[in-house]
Formats: sequence, C-alpha cells, structure tokens
Amino acid sequence: MIQTRIISRYISALLDIAAAQGKTADVEQELQLLDQLLRKNPEFLNMLLHPKISRMRKKKLLDEVLGTHVSPDVRSFLHLLVEKKREGIIPFLCDEFKKAADRLRGVINATVKSAMELSADQKQKLQGVMETTTSRTVKIAYAVDTALLGGLQVFIGNEILDGSIQGRLNRLQKHLLERNIS
Repeated sequence: MIQTRIISRYISALLDIAAAQGKTADVEQELQLLDQLLRKNPEFLNMLLHPKISRMRKKKLLDEVLGTHVSPDVRSFLHLLVEKKREGIIPFLCDEFKKAADRLRGVINATVKSAMELSADQKQKLQGVMETTTSRTVKIAYAVDTALLGGLQVFIGNEILDGSIQGRLNRLQKHLLERNIS
C-alpha cells in the first residue's frame, strides 16, 4: 500500500513535468526503453538495488547504460530516485506512467474474455458500445477463455461485467442455494 502511494507520487510529479512540456509520449517511450533494458539485463537491476553500491556509482551506471537514449528530465528523475533511495520503484515506472498518462488522455484499458474469437465486426461494435458507455477512448485486449461456454466477460479497472453463460450459471446456482437455505 505504501509502495503504491510512493510510486504514485513520483509518477505524478514526472507526468506533471512531461505534460507541461508536451513530452508525455516521449517520456513514455523512454521509460519503455528502460523497462526493456531491465527485462533483458536483470543484473543491471540487481546492481541498482544492491545496498553496498554507492549512490554516486548507481547514477554513473545509469548514465553509462542509458547514454543519450533518455532526456535530461528522465535522467534527473532517475537520479532523484537513486538519491532518495527509491531504486526499488524503477521496475514499476513504465507501467505506472503509462496508466497515469492514459488517465490524463482520457483512455481506459479493458480486457474482454470470450468463449471464442470475436470477429472484427463484433470487436468494432463492442468498442463503440464501450466508448459510448464510458464517454472515453477504450483500449481493449481480447482473450479467449473456453471455460466461459459463451458470452463475454469485460474487465475495466476494478469492475467486472460478466455476461458469460458460465457467470449466469454461477449466479443461478448461488440464487438457488440461497433459496434452499432460507
């Protein structure tokens, strides 16, 4: 919980700076580059997190590895994290910044699970309905889950809209069990 609040504060500050300069997309790309680098080289992250490596050495390491691939603002931000001993949030920066930037742009992410692959026409109609309902741009990730038997499950943030046959059967079972108990 505390870690989430800390990440949120730092991301909010970075987003404010990027948005004020009109460089939100650039910062997002730079953080994606950093994320890819950390995934490909876990030893780099281990060095950043190692308690016996000095802060000065960690900053130099960041500068050497990132070179000119990141802007001075992002480099300063990463240096600040090292200085404040918050290197542990570096692996979460890309995802959290993307979520915050999407909120700023009025974009929400959704996941749609269906029993079978949806056609392009169905996806387009679903996109239109979701954007009309939410009054926002919606980015949808589609997945197939044969356990649903039919219908859809839509996940938007913490909300689940379950219109699947399996979900309906589960609700019916629960209802019948509650009626038998009382």
